Amino acid sequence: MFKIEYFPAKNRVVCTVESITMDEVSSYQKEYTEAMKKVKPGFTGLTDLSKGKLFTQEVAVALAPLGEMSVEKGLTKWAYYTGSAVSKMQMKRMFGDIVVSFEKLEDAEAYLNS
Repeated sequence: MFKIEYFPAKNRVVCTVESITMDEVSSYQKEYTEAMKKVKPGFTGLTDLSKGKLFTQEVAVALAPLGEMSVEKGLTKWAYYTGSAVSKMQMKRMFGDIVVSFEKLEDAEAYLNS
């Protein structure tokens, strides 16, 4: 289960992810692509994984190209909010240096707002 929102006032995409199965990958990709049509260059992103489960390897591979799409659309910063060290490692493997992980939502938002 997931939700993708775009906040024009902050030029920010916020993804709230509890889980994404292979059956949901195409829906996630479609919704994410729609959000990318709304952003302006210099946008930021936040993913809330605080209630999320780790992605399967299949899902991680399927979603990884979204990081490149984000960069092409003008991403400046992306933060992940998760309390899980394993989730942090997975996000680092999937998206490399374009993401920074935080254990507290407030810290992630402060990073994006700086």
